[in-house]
Amino acid sequence: MFLVVGQGNPGPGYERTRHNAGFQVLDRLGLEFRKRGEALLAEAKGGVFVKPLTYYNATGRVVGPLARFYKIPPERILVVHDEMDLPLGRLRFKAGGGLAGNKGLISIAEALGSTGFHRLRLGIGKPPSPREGARYVLSPFRPEELPLWERVLEAARGAVLCWVEEGFTPCANRYNALDLAP
Repeated sequence: MFLVVGQGNPGPGYERTRHNAGFQVLDRLGLEFRKRGEALLAEAKGGVFVKPLTYYNATGRVVGPLARFYKIPPERILVVHDEMDLPLGRLRFKAGGGLAGNKGLISIAEALGSTGFHRLRLGIGKPPSPREGARYVLSPFRPEELPLWERVLEAARGAVLCWVEEGFTPCANRYNALDLAP
């Protein structure tokens, strides 16, 4: 059994923002999500896919209890999230390690008592200045970025399915060097 978590914020005002990258990827899987507590869940392919309805920075409030309920260890959890440290057009798998100040990941690590979960980091690029980080992640993609973002979402959809079917290493080997930017 596995758990795939798409990070994002609930509500239509956040739907197309950079911070909702995880929700956008899970939406492309064609799964039927049902509300359960503070989450939208879909059970498919031998695991659980979840879009937490807590805000991004409180994702652990959903992930911790689900991992315990389904008895899923951290290394069988994949968190799909936006990443300012990667340029738009790049995606990268990561297993464990630092959390780079990402409050949603910190929340998950605290809830699990471990940083050993896997991540699929989707590059969204850097804000114009470091002080604009919060505003940047909560903004939609610019019209000229949308064609590239669509390619990223399609690649990320394939990357999630790869992780589910083949595990971490083959997918990291296949997707970490991928650069979709023209």
